[in-house]
Amino acid sequence: MPEVEKVKAVFKEIPSIYDRMNTYMSLGMDIFWRQKLLRLVKGKSRILDVGTGTGKLESLAGFRDNFIGLDVTREMIALNGNQGRLLLASATDMPIKDSAFDAIVSSFVLRNLPSTQEYFREAIRTLRDGGIMANLDAFPERRRFLAEFFSLYFYKLLPKLAKLASSSDSYSYLAMTVKNFKTPEVIADEMKLAGFKDIRIKRFLSPSAAIVYGTK
Repeated sequence: MPEVEKVKAVFKEIPSIYDRMNTYMSLGMDIFWRQKLLRLVKGKSRILDVGTGTGKLESLAGFRDNFIGLDVTREMIALNGNQGRLLLASATDMPIKDSAFDAIVSSFVLRNLPSTQEYFREAIRTLRDGGIMANLDAFPERRRFLAEFFSLYFYKLLPKLAKLASSSDSYSYLAMTVKNFKTPEVIADEMKLAGFKDIRIKRFLSPSAAIVYGTK
């Protein structure tokens, strides 16, 4: 798994273009995926957005006043419009009291954590009883009819296009984090081990993306 300082170095190079590139690279599907994620926590009064970055997820929510954002990269949250409701901290060591939130969400964050297991243990600690945790991410594509296309597009073509647009090698790193990442089933098992229940995996027809979610 990546080290925290390496992740900071990657993301500090691309804060101004990161959200736009996500949308371009996913052909606009990342907005659809994030909206599906938000529907799972709609109605919750206190939501922690882990790896909030520049606040793209929070900006899509009609209930944005309920959001608190947490991110490890200062350069990313400097561009976040949710100023005053942000924490500069790691997802694996959150400066948050027990049972503080009704929901915890993340979008495209799991792959960049030093330990997903530690994150899930922190999440179960900081969630109230009955609270929901939902994680959207990109996973290695295993479906035979999509895997070949996805590999060509995501691992070879996109990093080259992104470097032309950003003059950064960060997207080569980000592509490899998908290729080398765990499956949604492994993530679901880790959440169960941390204490979550009613864990489900929501897959999308679009390659790679899935939401893994459960309750405390």
